[in-house]
Amino acid sequence: MASDSKHWPKPADAPAMEDLAKCVHCGLCVNACPTYAITGLETESPRGRIFMARAIEEGEIPLTAAVQGHWELCLQCRACEAVCPSGVPYGRIMEHARAQLDASPPTGGGARRMRKLFLRQVVARPRVLAAAIAPVRMLAATPLRPLARRTGVLRWLGRIGAAEAQLPRHIGTPVRPGAALAEPSTVGSTVVLFTGCVMGELFGNAHRATARVLARGGVRAVATLGQACCGALHAHDGDIEFARKLARRNIDGIPGDDPIVVNSAGCGAAMKEYGDLLGNDPAYAARAQAFAARVQDFTEFAANLPEMGGRATLLRVTYQDPCHLAHAQRIREQPRQLLRAAGCELIETAGGDMCCGAAGLYSLVQPEMSAQLRTKKAEQFRKHRPDVIVTANPGCQMQYEAAVREAGLEARVMHIAEFLDEAARPIA
Repeated sequence: MASDSKHWPKPADAPAMEDLAKCVHCGLCVNACPTYAITGLETESPRGRIFMARAIEEGEIPLTAAVQGHWELCLQCRACEAVCPSGVPYGRIMEHARAQLDASPPTGGGARRMRKLFLRQVVARPRVLAAAIAPVRMLAATPLRPLARRTGVLRWLGRIGAAEAQLPRHIGTPVRPGAALAEPSTVGSTVVLFTGCVMGELFGNAHRATARVLARGGVRAVATLGQACCGALHAHDGDIEFARKLARRNIDGIPGDDPIVVNSAGCGAAMKEYGDLLGNDPAYAARAQAFAARVQDFTEFAANLPEMGGRATLLRVTYQDPCHLAHAQRIREQPRQLLRAAGCELIETAGGDMCCGAAGLYSLVQPEMSAQLRTKKAEQFRKHRPDVIVTANPGCQMQYEAAVREAGLEARVMHIAEFLDEAARPIA
């Protein structure tokens, strides 16, 4: 429901008073919030950010640069939603609050316009994204990469040098719509594998592993043509209208009633909420609800397949919950169930479900806060010294690559599909 307040730059996409009023300021969200944990400031808590949005709605304060700063420091991890007794839809509130910044930012308008241009014209355009990532893939594979790290030259490259630490150690060939994937010996059912944008370009190995794990369970995964970027990054940045455009494209491009298996937690959470995103679109509202009902996270789907076992009995593994899997989709036990079935020793770390600081583009636009959150993870890895760190989201996987290096460990960072696939392979 749109706001009827005249105090928002973009009333049609402003936070709804109905949503804002659900917050009773009980404070249970505060201890779950990563930015509050770091700063200790009420203004960097969900309760504080909602208070500011309501004050703007009611005309008590203007939308200032200070308010913008507090909103933009939010990771949108939605940990607050998981503990909120009042059911406050904080993720939706923050997306609509950022839509106001997208329309008329009090400060940094040029940076926001550049980010919007990048998300629309690069991330959401497969051929452009493939061309942009090709040099990154080459950098990850070059033998000069370890040399550059040892000599310290990367420190002189600022954020680009810091981003290098997040690159996976091994990047396989991309998996894009239409790609051939593993076939089961006997097909029991068929699912659509959602390839995504960055996930398909940088984490093709995870897609192939996903298809092999499903094939062992008699499920054929098909990377159908017609898929588009899910729109999560656009919605989180406040470009809600473009996110709706991408949602419509996916609804049109992935017809039928086969389950849609998603192995990127952020994509899955966004797609499960297409019904809300397009709720006011009479041509798509019902179709969006039906589409969202087809979406399942890989671990959610795989947990219902026959147990495949594994040979990971000598490995100490820690699973780190992606925020949009644990807090938005409320999927916590299925990944752990699958890992235990693989035979590993599962280690729980303090703050395993707290945001790692990746959060889409967050590590690029808020590097200081992102680094502080990454260091908290590195401290836990150094304390527990796992052999493998497992997660289920590409951004988290990249952040943990950097955290492992910060901790001075040789631990492998793996997508859960890759781990399960490797654990199920017969010993040669």
